[in-house]
Amino acid sequence: YNRTLNVGRVQTPTLKMLADRDAAITTFKKEKYYHVRLALPGTEAVSEKLSDPAAAENLKAACNTAQAICKSVTREKKTVSPPKLFDLTGLQREANRIFGYTAKQTLDLAQSLYEKQLLTYPRTDSSYLTDDMGGTATQISGLLCKKLPFMQDVTFSPDVSRTLNSKKVSDHHAIIPTQEFAKTDLATLPESERNILILAGARLLFAAAEPHIYEAVTAVFSCSDTDFTAKGKTVLCAGWKDLERRYRLTLKTKSDHEDSDNLSNVPDFTEGQTFSNISATVTAHDTQPPKPLTEASLLAAMEHAGSEDTTEDAERKGLGTPATRAAVIEKLVKSGFAERRGKQLVPTKNGINLVCVLPDSLTSPKLTAEWENTLTLIAKGKSDPEDFMQGIEEMAGELVKAYPFLSDGDRERFKEEKPVIGNCPRCGSSVYEGRKNYYCENRDCTFAMWKNDRFFEERKTAFTPKLAAALLKSGKANIKRLYSPKTGKTYDGTVVLADTGGKYVNYRIEITKKK
Repeated sequence: YNRTLNVGRVQTPTLKMLADRDAAITTFKKEKYYHVRLALPGTEAVSEKLSDPAAAENLKAACNTAQAICKSVTREKKTVSPPKLFDLTGLQREANRIFGYTAKQTLDLAQSLYEKQLLTYPRTDSSYLTDDMGGTATQISGLLCKKLPFMQDVTFSPDVSRTLNSKKVSDHHAIIPTQEFAKTDLATLPESERNILILAGARLLFAAAEPHIYEAVTAVFSCSDTDFTAKGKTVLCAGWKDLERRYRLTLKTKSDHEDSDNLSNVPDFTEGQTFSNISATVTAHDTQPPKPLTEASLLAAMEHAGSEDTTEDAERKGLGTPATRAAVIEKLVKSGFAERRGKQLVPTKNGINLVCVLPDSLTSPKLTAEWENTLTLIAKGKSDPEDFMQGIEEMAGELVKAYPFLSDGDRERFKEEKPVIGNCPRCGSSVYEGRKNYYCENRDCTFAMWKNDRFFEERKTAFTPKLAAALLKSGKANIKRLYSPKTGKTYDGTVVLADTGGKYVNYRIEITKKK
């Protein structure tokens, strides 16, 4: 391929995830669909999706002259449990979603807070505390209620029992603030560290709060032999979501994927209730492509990758560990296989090409998930490392046999595309930038403009691609502050390309006298 391609047992399947999502977005074909909406007292009922606009208009017309009958009303009490405490991946995902921090930035910030004794050890894959930490967690929760701005004037009795489970803590427990938090003036911390510390503290309070309980209401109406559905909800106990709402109000920017919970109440309809003088409308919509991956969604995908192919009792699941996932993402970016576009992570052309030329076994998360689990078993003395290495050697041998040579198409995938500077004044071919010159692509043509040409060096002017492009386009370029070796002063002038067709290109200066 004429270049080094970095391949890793974690980074390559991760890159494949980015490439697959990019392909799904690129190949997505937008389709129109339509809804017919009925305006009912206190709510709106909506039809199923309709692909035919004429059918939607016909249904609208029919409904405008028909009655609507309430077929059924169902009410279901639902509970949303408080979120778990943060492990490192969870903290990184939430910090990316709310603040736009990269996984590495969040890890570095958490590490700094740990070294300041304000946050517990960050490199953990556990979302629970040990059973003996109940008193400590309750005490820290009380300190947070007094210290965090969004908890002012809130009556709150934390129940930390749901955060305790020693069986689900391996080497380190979940990330929470330490008791040193109470002694610290938050205003003295850098804003980014303060954001992470408050985020971890807020999560502890959310986890120790009551569940969010609401009643989901679904009313189905029949009009012109078609079903229309109205949905709503009534909050019975705000619970932890009230604390989350208060926390969000303190943020400078609105985070992505916020749970708006914007379903309104549905009036007390009864079965058999009829409605006349219906007002029906048609709304047009487009199907939406998959969203590009962010670091938050990529971290989630890495955490659960290959889980469908592993057993419930597997020692480790997913790609990488909480401590290594940030480094994997950074390596993909630094290697030029992925790039950041705001919060989004997208594969580069080279990244997509790399995924295309590698065998499926190296890009699938299944193999890596199996390796991760086996390595964990080896570390615990439950598996033989020699058997593991023998399996890798056999697989490597099979891969070499299966891919003995490269096709011409694969060889061209990573060929660097150089930008065209301009057209050659001698033969008309394209001129490209080299390390030392600007050269004609036609090997039979000797045209070349050298970057270290004495003409430009004497005048202390850099022979930039922009200058070369101007000379090739119009034969001249206006330059300010040309240096004069005779006077030691600078002046403005026009450099003219005076090519005579010889071995070297000549230039001259034209000075326009001011009138």
